[in-house]
Amino acid sequence: MTDFKIEILHLLETALPEMEQRIQAGAVDERTATPFAVYTVPEETPVRTGYVTTFEITFYDNRYASVEQLRHRAIAALEGAKIDGKYCRYKSSSTEYFPDCDLHSVTLLFRIV
Repeated sequence: MTDFKIEILHLLETALPEMEQRIQAGAVDERTATPFAVYTVPEETPVRTGYVTTFEITFYDNRYASVEQLRHRAIAALEGAKIDGKYCRYKSSSTEYFPDCDLHSVTLLFRIV
């Protein structure tokens, strides 16, 4: 499996300079300053014609408008980006609100084909 993670993070940090050093893999807690993002390591799923690689990135902020702005900018940065001879494609997104932390989040799902 090709390690797409480094290229994906570089593309995101270039397009979203305010997210530099704020995109991480792993757990966060209430002390983590907003905005921040969490990503999953790209996974390969075997299909008849080869492999489908998917990954998620979730943005968190205390303002819904900020999360939506990050969502649009991240999609614009990654949609159609060429990564190791393959193309990144936006697949879907979902939103959530965490009232106990007063945090809004948007999760983006991408495929590398």
